[in-house]
Amino acid sequence: MQKFLVATVLATLALVPAACNTSPPGGATGTGTNTGSDNEFKIVGGTIPNSIKQGDTESIKVSLVRGKNFHQTVKLSAKAPDKITADIDRTTVKDGESADVNVKVHPAADVAPGDYKIMVTGTPDTGSATTLELTVKVAQK
Repeated sequence: MQKFLVATVLATLALVPAACNTSPPGGATGTGTNTGSDNEFKIVGGTIPNSIKQGDTESIKVSLVRGKNFHQTVKLSAKAPDKITADIDRTTVKDGESADVNVKVHPAADVAPGDYKIMVTGTPDTGSATTLELTVKVAQK
């Protein structure tokens, strides 16, 4: 029984990072005839580097995952704390285009080492926006 419990806990912990790397749904959330997961979208973060050295630049791939009836254009933006820039290579993702976008993260050479949160927000033409939180670790150069 103890081995089963340990295996269950380990399996659950293995799922935690993946679950934390997805935004809540955006788009037509709530109630009504045009709501539900088929009419929503999410932003999913790819692999985040273990750390980014002061003054260096790293890319993090994020993807827009659409419900089967979600066909809107989504505007993307990124917000970073002081002394860190986060630039998105495409600020709009139209239906039928590649869902993958790169976020280039560049901590300044004088930013203090530590963990920082980058917020990537997707705003559809209509409906609610959603935000993905990416935590990056800045290391001393």
